[in-house]
Amino acid sequence: MNDKPDIQLLPLEKLDDFENHPFQTYKGERLEKLKESIEIIGFLYPIIVRPKGDRYEILSGHNRVKAGRELGKKSIYAIVKNDLSQEMAMMIVIESNFNQQSFLDWSYSQQIRVIKMYDQYIKENSQQGKKPGSAASEACVQSGHLSENDTSGTNELRLGGKPKRLKTRDRIAKQLGISTSVFERYRSIAHLEVALLDTLCIMLDEKRLGFMGAYRISQLDEGIQPIVLSILNENPKVSIKGTDVKALYDKSIDPNKGELSREGIREILLPSAISSV
Repeated sequence: MNDKPDIQLLPLEKLDDFENHPFQTYKGERLEKLKESIEIIGFLYPIIVRPKGDRYEILSGHNRVKAGRELGKKSIYAIVKNDLSQEMAMMIVIESNFNQQSFLDWSYSQQIRVIKMYDQYIKENSQQGKKPGSAASEACVQSGHLSENDTSGTNELRLGGKPKRLKTRDRIAKQLGISTSVFERYRSIAHLEVALLDTLCIMLDEKRLGFMGAYRISQLDEGIQPIVLSILNENPKVSIKGTDVKALYDKSIDPNKGELSREGIREILLPSAISSV
């Protein structure tokens, strides 16, 4: 059996970014430093790609490709992964970025895009009855994020001297460096309707809303969420306090509340909003 990777010299013009790539590529000083390094010593390591028609999709190495193009380079060595499933490709994209930054170093919008990808993996893994964490584990090894021993078939945690098999979500949370409960809060936010999620991501990145505030909004009744979106869009320069979102959430689950009107929702959300000038 030949375990040697398939390494090929590929033209940069035949490389495409991974579809819906969740990470921002380097820019400014960080990109310039990478370009300077490439100018002096070249590309130290091959990127990772998979064939897509007569072209190739980048799984790991987006920054090197970007830098190479700006330097006028024509080709780069790449490990070509043939017959790669979408979930494995997705995991390699995510895990390779752990070698550059930790999950908590990313912006909220990047974190949530990654959580959406993991959430899709968890759903597919559950539907297909696959061994929990198998694709994620293999991708971790390939990207260098975990060692072979970290991804053994047992995947167990010892509690009170007895081994307990970790669930897929527990394993992923551990890889991300967060608790399972926090991971589930991210998943709740990631399940929001696209327009509301996009608005909340912008507010989170701009620090106009806190994480728990976004989570509380994700827990609101689906009939209330579009009203919240409309109010936020009408007030694009405001910051919403977590205490106000919690007050809205508490009011929404109060069995004696009656029906919450748009004006009632607005009055709860906006009284302590701080204008961002």
